[in-house]
Amino acid sequence: MAIVFTKDIAQDKLLMAYNNNVIKFYSSSTTTPLKATISGFGINAVLYPHPNGSFMFNLKDYIIAVINTKNFVDDLVTDIDPLDIETFHYDVTNGCYKQDTLQITIEFIDATTESASRELHFITGVENLESYKRNEILFVSNPLSILSPVEDRANNTAKLFYFDGYPFEFSFYITTPNIPLKFINTTNGLDATITPTAKVNSLFISDGDTSISLEDFLPLVAGTNKILFELDDEPQDLNLFIDKKEASCGVYIKFLNQYGRWNYWLFSDKHFRNRTTKSGSEINNDFNNLEDTISPTLITSKTSTDSLKIAYERIPKEDKIILDSISESIKILMFTGERFSKSNPNDWMEVQLKTQSFQLYDHNKELYNFYFDLQLPDRYTLTL
Repeated sequence: MAIVFTKDIAQDKLLMAYNNNVIKFYSSSTTTPLKATISGFGINAVLYPHPNGSFMFNLKDYIIAVINTKNFVDDLVTDIDPLDIETFHYDVTNGCYKQDTLQITIEFIDATTESASRELHFITGVENLESYKRNEILFVSNPLSILSPVEDRANNTAKLFYFDGYPFEFSFYITTPNIPLKFINTTNGLDATITPTAKVNSLFISDGDTSISLEDFLPLVAGTNKILFELDDEPQDLNLFIDKKEASCGVYIKFLNQYGRWNYWLFSDKHFRNRTTKSGSEINNDFNNLEDTISPTLITSKTSTDSLKIAYERIPKEDKIILDSISESIKILMFTGERFSKSNPNDWMEVQLKTQSFQLYDHNKELYNFYFDLQLPDRYTLTL
């Protein structure tokens, strides 16, 4: 006799923690089940059977609680050695990825038990129904995947934009770390090799200091660079396009994408800044004759908030998928550091997206314009 899964959970996929992850099962034994226990991933749940003897369990809320240990805070501090390419990549699994064994045990009224286990892999990601139905996959068991929005995950192709002079990284998931990973820039015929040490890694092209760059090992041309990969000398079914753009002034942001990692974008320096203020309550102070009164009321407080109206214009429809994803990002950070200088976590400031409506598609358009309103943190003001 054994546990039978009427709805199993994939062990060969990178599962999205923020989607439903439901299992349904029963025992083929003729003995009446008393209860089932679920353990692993910090879960300690007891289930009681349906009248037909079956069980159902959704891992979603439990996995979210155990995997998102940092509330999406980016506290990574780089320590790049210009002579060592291995110092350009970092283990970012903490708060982003969780692997463990899920143990399912059914206990029967006669005190006997049956067990089954599942080795599962979760990332702090989410997939939406429409895109899933189109692709019919999430992350299949590809040895390597870029953790960035793509038009079609089925062809395992991603495109990123690198703005020279600013810090830039991209993250990738690898099923088997600690083996050589070669990056081949087919645009100029050059390549470089690193050895990732974790399942989820972040590779810095630059930490902002342009005198030290991954380009010392893997040069990029201005414009589009097509990157192919070999994992332990085996070619991978993965295409990465990196569009390198010249440095310019502007509003530089990074934002959390649907896979729990960061995308970057530089908006035009031709932006607008507005300030909105509001007075708090008033206290009556009118206790003197007219000739002795200068302040009939006292304002107890004043709130003040700045906002930025930023823009990026004339982007081809095939390149805008990253900008489309800003609308749903739970965390947006604005760069406050200096261009061409090494950045650290304190060089970023969290802002909020005020814009609530976005045009994603117009069949008459080949080029799109993006206009966003960013609300900065409340300003500090004097109070009574």
